[in-house]
Amino acid sequence: MMKLFDITEKYGKATYAYPFEPYKVHDNFRGQPHYTYDLCIGCAACGVACPSNAIELKMNEEQSKLVWQFDCARCIFCGRCDEVCPTGAVRLSDSFELAVKFDKSALIQRGELEVEKCSCCGKPFTPKRLINYAMQKLETANLLPGRIDEAKEYLHICPTCKQAASVERLTKGIEEGIK
Repeated sequence: MMKLFDITEKYGKATYAYPFEPYKVHDNFRGQPHYTYDLCIGCAACGVACPSNAIELKMNEEQSKLVWQFDCARCIFCGRCDEVCPTGAVRLSDSFELAVKFDKSALIQRGELEVEKCSCCGKPFTPKRLINYAMQKLETANLLPGRIDEAKEYLHICPTCKQAASVERLTKGIEEGIK
């Protein structure tokens, strides 16, 4: 027995004093995803990339807000949400202590984003933050000044109205070509 103590003293401890001291994780450790509401634009890339469906984006009942919800109990810590988020709103942290006593709702994070209404039909279709993000990207794009204004107006139109306008333009072009 004394020989074991001598070996331990010579080579050091092989275990960690984890419950009594914080456990230090490696730099590339994939812990619990952390959601930063202020950076989220509501693009839904994280929800599409999540293989376990831990991230869900859907409209609320009044169709006035887009609800982003992350259920950590379903998460497999793959890190795909971190990879695809264009603004860094979802980042993997070094947190791994996720035990809860009786209430699993403590593992759920939520965020609500205001929704833009279509300038043609008035139906809600996308988060306002996503439109603002696209406008910022358009300003840095190398487009002609008249085309930027046209593109900015186009951002406020829902896909259904865009499709109807395209069909109308094509029909009008075909009719003019026949005459």
